[in-house]
Amino acid sequence: MFTDAFSKDHQLIRADPKHSLYLACALMVRGNVQVSDLRRNIERLKPSLPFISWNQEGWKTGLCSVPPVGHSHSLLALANNTCVRPTFIDLRDRFTRLYKKKAHLHHYLHVEGMEQGCFTEAMSSLSSLIEEYGQLDATKNLLMPDAPRLNIAT
Repeated sequence: MFTDAFSKDHQLIRADPKHSLYLACALMVRGNVQVSDLRRNIERLKPSLPFISWNQEGWKTGLCSVPPVGHSHSLLALANNTCVRPTFIDLRDRFTRLYKKKAHLHHYLHVEGMEQGCFTEAMSSLSSLIEEYGQLDATKNLLMPDAPRLNIAT
């Protein structure tokens, strides 16, 4: 179940997250799963999932003992990964083609507070995001495999 959550065959977009850089990951587990199982699987997966150098411990977990209806357990993995960049590029390109033709704009411009400048601003934000993901992805080969961890004095 844990291995499948990170395989390219189980993604909502056409992407292979194992060959891109993770910024953070949340795992929500339901059913008959113990905390020790969750920890063991995270430790097992860590070496194969490249995380950004400043967030090597970027995992959040949630555990609910109530199983989903009709199943003994389930896992939802939500991850911020640079593999989403090509999807954003495709979205921007498709939007640009429609925007040049002013296609469907009239549906949005009649809404109070919506102006044509909102679309330009959104396009600029998306382009900035694409650029940032590209810069982050370029650093994946510069990662330190065993970065020193912060030791907190108790």
